[in-house]
Amino acid sequence: MAIVLSGERTELPAYQKLRRQRILDAAKSMLRNHEYESIQIRDVAAEANVALGTLYRYFSSKEHLYANVVYDWSVPFNAVEPSREENLGTIECISRRLRMALAAFERQPNFYKAILMLRSTNDPDVSALMQQLGTVLEEPILSDLSMLPLDEASDITAMIWCVLMDLVARLLSGDKTMDEALRISDRFVQMVGLRLQQFEAGTA
Repeated sequence: MAIVLSGERTELPAYQKLRRQRILDAAKSMLRNHEYESIQIRDVAAEANVALGTLYRYFSSKEHLYANVVYDWSVPFNAVEPSREENLGTIECISRRLRMALAAFERQPNFYKAILMLRSTNDPDVSALMQQLGTVLEEPILSDLSMLPLDEASDITAMIWCVLMDLVARLLSGDKTMDEALRISDRFVQMVGLRLQQFEAGTA
């Protein structure tokens, strides 16, 4: 039985927090160099220098472990803001966020591939954590669109992330190049910009 999910904030003794983080760091390191499907959980335990049974005290399965890994890896991006010194407008901020996400994919495609696979899990605990990850990652764009009614801002935010994840899937399959993905991303953001212009003009 796993002790905790990343998103639950359950308190652990300090030594258990360190051990758990060591397991996450080992699993993260392995994902940087190997595809998710090829990683064996016993190898993660060996990399973290813990017994396999100890690993299973914190994470109930490979899916559970790697849902926490991608959560731990992804959430810091939530704190990265486009440079405010550049006085970027709303659309420029959104465009920059998507370009940052695609650049992160280019550096670490295995993490995005794992995210796509884990989003289709049947494990309710993993599914809940992946949904929470999506909510956390959408918050900055939802904030960017705060001038719109909340329901519309939420819908547009969801569409933006659907476009991003579809582009990632196409990049992984070789259906699109990075230049093509960036062009599509920019074109979609321009469409969002037209809606913002309508709203600001009071025409819709």
